[in-house]
Amino acid sequence: MSSMILGARARPFLNPLSIAVIGASADEDKIGGRPIKYLRLAGYSGPIYPINPKRDAIHGLKCYPSITAVDDDIDLAIISVPAQEVLSAVESCVAKRVSGVLIFSSGFSEVDEAGRILQERIVQLASEGGVALLGPNCAGTFNTRAGLLATFSSGILDKPPQPGSISFVSQSGAFGINMLVLAGERDLGLSMCLTSGNQADVDVAEALAYMAQDPETEVIGVCIEGIPDFDRFLAAIELARRNRKPVIVLKLGRSEVGARAVASHTASIAGSDEVFDAILRQYSVCRAHSIEELLDIAYACSLRRHPPNDKLGIITVSGGVGILTADQASAAGLDVAELPAQPQAAIKALLPFAAAGNPVDVTAQITTQPALVEPMFEHMLAGGYGSSIALFTYLPRNRVLFEKMLFYFERVASRYPGHFFVICALTDSEMRTRLESMGYAVFDDPGRAVRAIRALVDFQKAFDLPSAVREAVVMLGAKSVRRGAVYDEFQAKKLLALAGIPGLPEELVSSVDQALGAAKRIGYPLVMKIVSPEIKHKSEIGGVLLDIKDTEQVRQGYETLLRRAADAAPNAEVRGVLMARQVKGGVETILGVFRDPVIGPIVMFGLGGVLVEILKDVTFRRAPISRDEAYRMIREVKGHALLQGVRGVPAADEDALIVALVKLSIFAASQIDSIESIDVNPFVVLPAGNGAFALDALIEVRSA
Repeated sequence: MSSMILGARARPFLNPLSIAVIGASADEDKIGGRPIKYLRLAGYSGPIYPINPKRDAIHGLKCYPSITAVDDDIDLAIISVPAQEVLSAVESCVAKRVSGVLIFSSGFSEVDEAGRILQERIVQLASEGGVALLGPNCAGTFNTRAGLLATFSSGILDKPPQPGSISFVSQSGAFGINMLVLAGERDLGLSMCLTSGNQADVDVAEALAYMAQDPETEVIGVCIEGIPDFDRFLAAIELARRNRKPVIVLKLGRSEVGARAVASHTASIAGSDEVFDAILRQYSVCRAHSIEELLDIAYACSLRRHPPNDKLGIITVSGGVGILTADQASAAGLDVAELPAQPQAAIKALLPFAAAGNPVDVTAQITTQPALVEPMFEHMLAGGYGSSIALFTYLPRNRVLFEKMLFYFERVASRYPGHFFVICALTDSEMRTRLESMGYAVFDDPGRAVRAIRALVDFQKAFDLPSAVREAVVMLGAKSVRRGAVYDEFQAKKLLALAGIPGLPEELVSSVDQALGAAKRIGYPLVMKIVSPEIKHKSEIGGVLLDIKDTEQVRQGYETLLRRAADAAPNAEVRGVLMARQVKGGVETILGVFRDPVIGPIVMFGLGGVLVEILKDVTFRRAPISRDEAYRMIREVKGHALLQGVRGVPAADEDALIVALVKLSIFAASQIDSIESIDVNPFVVLPAGNGAFALDALIEVRSA
């Protein structure tokens, strides 16, 4: 799907040329009575057509008995009628050939099966008629520059959105409106907003793509519950990244309880939160965990200053607050490096009792020498910091005193336009506005400022990265996985080897003589394993024998494995005994694949062996992945230091591990219609130059 096609279907909901309101009412207390009032208050300049067969006029506008009775073309129709009347209303919109239909009405898939069936009929009707549909169960849209306020919510009347560069898209209508109200309280300038409701047709991704191409939008906040088309969602966020527009996502339904609530709210599937979190990292999207955090980051992005690096300088009038901020910054992964000796000496020369390392504690002395503001910042910037936080706590409450500093603040900001400056202080609205006009971000809590800076740094890096969107290409020589087939370990490793995931020499035998012959060909020491598709966890029944060193142990081992299998699983199909070369040393990891019902093929990496289920030190990506992404995956697990060599143990062959991860991801993406999951555990990574190998593997396939 091209970017233009992806974003185009949201256009009539965010920039309509004309609007009809089906179910319009003269009573402003009713849902059907509000859109016309709000549109006129917002200054919408296009034609508005009230549709109500019982009225001649509404709010001074001529009223029509039906939408088909309007002679002019209609771009957007807003439907505000009971659920049982929506189908008929959509039929008339299709007949009128409107571009888009926005449905306020609820009582569809979010309620019961009958509602779901009705919703499907409505969507089919609109689709066949070439009409884009937003909702149902939708709270509407707005566009500050188009004078569009197409909603029934009264929450934004006290303080209507002011023009700016931040756009929002929210699946939840009330949540989205609440977010707008809070943005208004903080005087954030907004561009447009769309709430998608049940997402029966036009969804969050369509709106996100439109905003990504909107010249007035510079940052996009997204609130989602479920994603009906994940490929479309990824295409939209990739489009935003290419256009250097930060995307901040707040996902509802993180917990099991929340996921159940999502299902009942909009009939959406929330999907695995842990996986979703990893996918956002893969596609360079910032995840917020509260409305406050989303608004903080959107606000910081809207100031149009992005830190060139992750180094943070801290200037403070309070040693304690400075230490707290340094701790928070370090925990967020920012570099709170100490100032070089020369600027430290310069600071000491100006203020002998200052702590000049980083944080730079200028104490309350700066209140009596406000001219120190400028040189303190200058010396701080000599350390190469991409961002600076100035901690002034409650000082702005003394307006006369703080006014004396403003001249120097302005000089600093104008001299360093490429630097991201933050002032953390308790300010009133007027003082905040003055500081922001100079180019400063203003926060009252340094912890919130640190989180915003972390996001800005990540966005700046992401804008320069290659696309994370990759096409799946089947490996030459790889074989297709058959749906309904049952693969044992031996067969699974053969399939994976053809796809580029290497294993060690091994043979499947069905007699003692065959076992002895295989041992001679492979060489000692050996591993012997029972092979049965019904016995998936062989170690639990003693189905794995290590350190087989001679023919007598081969004979005894063969009989022991068959006996243990018969005792533990008497009805299992035993296909033989696997004879494999044994390796010692190396780092045991796990490579995995599974099919997420929402996101699609997911590749997993982590520390392997029997501890994986206990430690859960794993990370995920959507398949397929690049070498760079595989490298980042390896760095994300807490135990990655084991691969770099510790206590005399040589570094592992990380390059071989990267190759295997990439090839497994490509194989998984190309076979996702057949595969349910792949488990390669352990996948041992030998010392550098010696490779990495699958020691065990399990492939679960989808039913035929």
